[in-house]
Amino acid sequence: MKSVWAWGLLLAVGLGGCGSKDSISLSASVGNVALTVEDKALGTVLSGSFELYLEVGPEADGSAEVEPQSLSLVKASDQSTLVGALDAAPQGATFPMTIGKGDSKTVTYLLDTTKTLVIGKADICAGQVQVVGTVKSSLNGGETIPFRSGPVTVTGC
Repeated sequence: MKSVWAWGLLLAVGLGGCGSKDSISLSASVGNVALTVEDKALGTVLSGSFELYLEVGPEADGSAEVEPQSLSLVKASDQSTLVGALDAAPQGATFPMTIGKGDSKTVTYLLDTTKTLVIGKADICAGQVQVVGTVKSSLNGGETIPFRSGPVTVTGC
């Protein structure tokens, strides 16, 4: 009877210790994407904003130092790159940023409208797009976390 009790206790502790990856590390997502294209004398300009949401799980080893590594714009249909490096600046935030265990931060990014796109308006307007990127975290040995917005339609098309 003691061995059945011991196995039951071991099983309960083992299952109770299991958690999702998000509860022990950094999760990143992007949302509230609003993009507009406009023809100018020197080319097509992309403007807009999006929010990067970062959260450190409540069961993480501690706080995380995070820094975005890449931001780009891809076609939602086939993930082909439309803009390889989005010129977007965080508003009211500096990186690297420390996020405490169990805490979250939302950073709004604005696209730099002084930049001209090298591709035409037709390519961006051909279908829905997604903002994709990666953020590096000091948790779990300096892992890089990918993130992706949902598909959005660019206005001005």
